[in-house]
Amino acid sequence: MIDKYLVSNCLFIIDEFNYRFKGKDNTINKADLKILADKEFNESDIAIRLGYPFKHMAHFNFQGKACDIVVKSRDFIIEVKYLRNFKAKTKGQSFSNKLIWQDAFQKNYDWLCDEIKNGKKGHRAFVLGWFNAVERFSEIMQLGTGAGQFPDINNERLRLFPFLNHKANSSKTKDIFYMYKKAYEPLPIQIIGYDKDVVNCMFLGNQDDTFHFAMYW
Repeated sequence: MIDKYLVSNCLFIIDEFNYRFKGKDNTINKADLKILADKEFNESDIAIRLGYPFKHMAHFNFQGKACDIVVKSRDFIIEVKYLRNFKAKTKGQSFSNKLIWQDAFQKNYDWLCDEIKNGKKGHRAFVLGWFNAVERFSEIMQLGTGAGQFPDINNERLRLFPFLNHKANSSKTKDIFYMYKKAYEPLPIQIIGYDKDVVNCMFLGNQDDTFHFAMYW
């Protein structure tokens, strides 16, 4: 149920950002877009846009690192996470750091799994949003095992993003790519140790869109 509302909201946001941030030739300048993504947007910007169509029914709860949208009349709770890079502690002060795995994904995903087990399937969702400003999703999400710029892929983490794949002859995070043909279709993810239901994932975005979403419910 909750996905029907969120898909529409996400599409409006993608259209808005395409209109605002694409060039006159309908292309994306990823260098300019990355500066905007890292410096000018945060989770509340995305959460407010996602919740806006609910009008006065939505309550926004921005406490610490959590960005929740609560719609009591529908018994909806939506966790929102905006992905971007942060300033690295290097001489160049580049924006290349990313949130640790626990904060970027695992904590909210575990919450969703627990809610599904408690009978809230269709009433809880976890939404990731990010600008299409980097070449690889692994640049803004920790998908590797071990240290280094291009670590080996952590397959258990990759399993939670069924819209991603990697080159057949490589097991490095630098060779992970989007499967855009999987966009806009529900993709099931098994909940380890639980056989009564699954997490559904939907990737929203095309290669020439300025913004992408991954929705879990």
